[in-house]
Parts: sequence; structure tokens; C-alpha cells
Amino acid sequence: MADPDDELPAAATGWQPTPTVPFPRPAPPDEPAVLQGTHVPLAPEAGRPARSESPGRPARSDSPGRPLYAGWSRRAAAYVIDLVAMSGPLLVALAYDDVYVGGMGVLWLLAWFVGNRVLVQGRYGVTFGKHLAGVRIVRTSTGLPLGAWGALRRELAHVLDAIGLVGFLRPLWDAHRRTFADSICETTVVRAGS
Repeated sequence: MADPDDELPAAATGWQPTPTVPFPRPAPPDEPAVLQGTHVPLAPEAGRPARSESPGRPARSDSPGRPLYAGWSRRAAAYVIDLVAMSGPLLVALAYDDVYVGGMGVLWLLAWFVGNRVLVQGRYGVTFGKHLAGVRIVRTSTGLPLGAWGALRRELAHVLDAIGLVGFLRPLWDAHRRTFADSICETTVVRAGS
């Protein structure tokens, strides 16, 4: 006599489609999904205590429902990496007394600015430096990249940030960690994994 546990039911061997959800979708949140901070750490890393917030500082984004805003140090590192990659070859080219080599350095600077800071950042939300630093830029209203014109407008708005360097330091005390250019262009810099 065969054991009934040895036989598998016919339904278990065949593929069964997943039923559709019979209830309506929830209403869209106030912030786009990319800014909602759905990343929740499961447990503190071994050997490191969990971070506690100090009362004067803006809330970190490790808690659910808060955006994963990029910190000032990551933003500064991304900017320095982009600046070195953009102007380093120009400085080397200007060390030569040849007009053509200097022209190639200027051409590199313009091509890097347009390609990296405008086109790539506009389409994907990252530059070479932002990719290495682990941050990206998105529109605050949609959570999507800016587009080339939006990225160019933001780069031009950084002129306001350069006045007295106050705008570049503003992410240190702003609750959303934005520069003046971010506020004007309605953008936010977030961690790349969010």
C-alpha cells in the first residue's frame, strides 16, 4: 500500500497565477517614494552603538518616513571630486606654453562640465563625484532627475551659493540639507540607496 504522504497534490506541481489585489491603491504620499526613506536598518552594526539625535541638529533620515538626505560631508566630497576631474587637466595644460595644449585644457573643462554636470546629472541625477560619494539629486516634488535644463539652471544658481560660501554651508543647518540653489530649483540631494 502506498503512503499518502509520498504523493504531491496536482495543484502543487503546476504554476498558479497570483490573484490580483481587490482593493484600491492607497493615496499618494506627501513626498515622492524616493524621498520617503523606506530604508529601515534591521539592527545596529556589530560593535557600533545606535546613533542618537542631538536636539539642535536636523533629524537623520534612518527612521521610517523621513527622507534619506545626503549629509554635507558627502556633498562636499562629491563636489571636490567633480572639481578636480573638471579643472585638473586644464591646470596641467596651462603649465605648458603651447596655445594648442591650453586650448585642449579649456575644451576638456567645457566638455566635462556639459557632459558630466549638465547632461549626465540631468538624466540620471548623478555626476562622477556624486556617484563615488553615494549621493544623487532629485526634484523635490517628483523624486525624479532634473533633466538637462534643470541641471543647467541649478549649476547657474550655484553662483548664489558661492557668495561668501554661505550657500555651500547651508546644508549644515537646513532641515532638508539644501543649498540656496537647491531651494531655488526645488531639488534635494539624497543618499543613492534611497
